[in-house]
Amino acid sequence: MAYRTTTVSPLFPSRRVQGGLRFVGKCYSPEKGNPDGFTALFFHCVGSHKEAWEPTIQYLFTQKDPSTGKPLLREAWGFDMQSHGEASILNAAKLKTLTVGLPVDEYGDGLKAFVATGALDGHRLVGIGHSLGTSAVMLSTIADDLPSVHYEKIILVEPALITREVYNANLAEREGALKAMNKAISKRRDLWNTPDEARDYFEQRFPWMMWDPRVRELFVRHGLRQVLVPDVNGKSVTKVTLACSKDHERCAYSQDEVYYTVVDRIQSLDPAVPIHYILGERHDLIPEYIPQSVMGVRKPASVQKVPDAGHFVLQENPEGLGQAIVKVLIGPPALRANL
Repeated sequence: MAYRTTTVSPLFPSRRVQGGLRFVGKCYSPEKGNPDGFTALFFHCVGSHKEAWEPTIQYLFTQKDPSTGKPLLREAWGFDMQSHGEASILNAAKLKTLTVGLPVDEYGDGLKAFVATGALDGHRLVGIGHSLGTSAVMLSTIADDLPSVHYEKIILVEPALITREVYNANLAEREGALKAMNKAISKRRDLWNTPDEARDYFEQRFPWMMWDPRVRELFVRHGLRQVLVPDVNGKSVTKVTLACSKDHERCAYSQDEVYYTVVDRIQSLDPAVPIHYILGERHDLIPEYIPQSVMGVRKPASVQKVPDAGHFVLQENPEGLGQAIVKVLIGPPALRANL
C-alpha cells in the first residue's frame, strides 16, 4: 500500500546536554488509513535507525481487522535515538561534548516530550520496541517532569533485559559476554571510502549478511553518515562511518541500572496495559534464560516466536515479525490460533 512520510526534528531538553537534543521522528501515513485504527510507535535496537522498521511497516499497512474489514493502522511512527541515524547528524556537535555515550533514558524522554506536544492526541497508541528500543518504550510510561505515555498495548521484541537476580546468578558469564561485546565493538571496522564499499563489507559479514536485503540496504542509506578525515597527505577527504559511534554503542551495553529500572517498570505497570513478547526462534546472541527472567516478573499477555530469525528478528525476517505484530493488534482470537 502506498504511503507518504513526514519527518520532524523538534528540539527537546536533555538530562545531559546543555541546550537540548533533536528528537527525530518519521511519520508514515498510509494512502488508505483507518482513523479508528492503531498508531504504532517503533523504537530501534542499538546501532540501528528508525527506517529499519520500514519493511515491517509496509507489511502492516496491508493488513486489515477481520472483524471490520478496515486497515489495522491509522499511521506509524519511527523514532531515532538521539545518538543514532539521522538524529546523530543533527545532534553531532552537541554529542561531541559528552565524555561518555548517551544512555537509553534519553530515548524515552524524547518520546515523552514529543507526545506532550499534543501531536498524537486522540490516537490509539501501541508501543513497539526492539532490543534497546524495548527499554525506551517502558521508560516512556514513567511520569516525571513530563507526563507518561499511555499505550493500549505494548510489544517487546527480543528485549535485551534481565533481572538483577538472574544477572548476579550468572555473573561470570554475563560479565564475560559484556567484555567480549566491547572488544568486538572496538575492533570492528567503522570507516569506508563509499557507501558501495560499506555495502560490500556488510554483505560478507555477520550479522549484516543474515539480514533481509531490504533492511541491509536501508542500513547503508540511513545507518551511515559522511565524515571528513585526513588522507596520507593531510588533505581532508569525505568517507562514510557508522551513524552511531562506537562510544554510544558501548554505552548502551553498560548502563545496568537503567535496565533494572525498566524491569521494575514491567512489573509495576498498570495491569490493564497488556505487555506482549515477540522473540526470534533462534537463540544466537541472547541466552533463553535472559528474556525468561523478565517474563517471570509479570505474566505476559502473549509470547510468540518468529521463525528464521534470532535476536535481529526485525532485520532477518521483517514480514514474519509483522505477522506476529498483526496477531497482537487483532487480539486474543488470533493469538489463540497461534498456540
